Amino acid sequence: MITSISWKNVWRNKHRSLIVIVAVTLGTVAGIFVAGMMKGWGDQRVNAAINIEAAHLKIQNPEYLNNEEIAYTIPDYSQVKDFIKQQSAITKFTSRTKVVAMAATSRGNTAVTIKGINPEDEKQVSSLYEFIQHDGGSYFDVEYKNPIVISDKTAEQLRIKTFRVSTELIDSLKNLQVPETVLKVAQEYEGRRFYSKTKFRKAFESELSKSEARKYGALITELAKNYQLKSKIVFTFTDMHGEMTYQSYRVCGIYKTSNTAFDAQNAFVLQEDLARAAGFGPNDFHEIALLVNLDASSEKTEQLAISSRFPQVNVMTWREIAPDAAMLADIMDVYYFMIMSIIFLALAFGIVNTMLMAIMERIKELGMLMAIGMNKKKVFRMIMLETVFLTLTGSVVGMGLGALVLKITSYTGLDFSSVGEGFEAFGYSAIVYPNIEWNYFFAIIVLVIIVGIASSIAPARKALKLKPIDALRTE
Repeated sequence: MITSISWKNVWRNKHRSLIVIVAVTLGTVAGIFVAGMMKGWGDQRVNAAINIEAAHLKIQNPEYLNNEEIAYTIPDYSQVKDFIKQQSAITKFTSRTKVVAMAATSRGNTAVTIKGINPEDEKQVSSLYEFIQHDGGSYFDVEYKNPIVISDKTAEQLRIKTFRVSTELIDSLKNLQVPETVLKVAQEYEGRRFYSKTKFRKAFESELSKSEARKYGALITELAKNYQLKSKIVFTFTDMHGEMTYQSYRVCGIYKTSNTAFDAQNAFVLQEDLARAAGFGPNDFHEIALLVNLDASSEKTEQLAISSRFPQVNVMTWREIAPDAAMLADIMDVYYFMIMSIIFLALAFGIVNTMLMAIMERIKELGMLMAIGMNKKKVFRMIMLETVFLTLTGSVVGMGLGALVLKITSYTGLDFSSVGEGFEAFGYSAIVYPNIEWNYFFAIIVLVIIVGIASSIAPARKALKLKPIDALRTE
């Protein structure tokens, strides 16, 4: 009976109750959406750390970690490789050579780490090949000598990436039916070449109105992008004999991941090409990247097994190589509940105020109930249930709307490209696909009930202090 009365009391003042319910609904939707975005970014960062940057495990010479000298290759490589093949928990692995070099073209230079890889083996461990730009060539699918895959960032630093308004771009704008004013500016810029995205966009948008710049600036900048594939890059590095060596490569592909720092540091060439230039032997490799099965304990188990068998090598998990991603994965649940707790704490003040108003309006009614025998426990329970129903109704509606918003945005994604370079500088994608685990919704229900009970304490104490006789005399 108390439960039924409490539910009816919630709707005695529909206007006031709906205001609180709407506030709780919006707060729940906001909390779920923010948590979903953080989960999406966190998952993308962890996936990038494992599938692009580090793999599950990486084996190296301990000295190479202290000083990236070319001579510090993996000791007893053949034995280590044979041992890895025997481990059932290890699903895939690939070996790489590495050289720190200075890259130069006729227009720019930068320092990079060249990684010698076997493309087919690399595809089993790293998904980097999936990040080749749509107009950025291919992943070693070429026939010319000494091909190299560099990043979009490196291409920009070496000025292999340019921005130019071409005839094809103008034709594309005509097909898109852009305004004549925009088309006229594009025609004025036809043939001009820029080596900086920022300078091109700033110059182009300065000729447009604010609304046109906002609507077409990013589109035209993207269409104007051009990679000069087959460009020659000369690398300078020290070979295995300590001699300064020069080797030229031609760009066959350009990739772009969500981690600008990783992109700026790494370029990829064929293993045999780098071995020939640097003087590597058949067993000279600087790292072995491994993937293990989905059992989370396998990482640590295999790390200990390899370290015990070969104490002369260093074995690191992706958590040690990318501690930022590991920390994010470990404390994500804490972030969720911090967000929702802050939101519900703010809402709790409004809920307490609403319930106190309800109590003040029903002083005579509560006095009568206590006069005819309703004890204090039942009064407290009634007020507590009213508060819980009020918050639970709003949160359930909010969870439904929040789940709908997440379902839509997880499919479409949220594009933060306008500030993408800021996110990517820290290793996070500019396009996030929010998602969240379903057990999070059960946790919200528990949190809502706790907040409801806590919010009911002050109004309930106010009601319990009432004396039936004095309450009945209240006009």
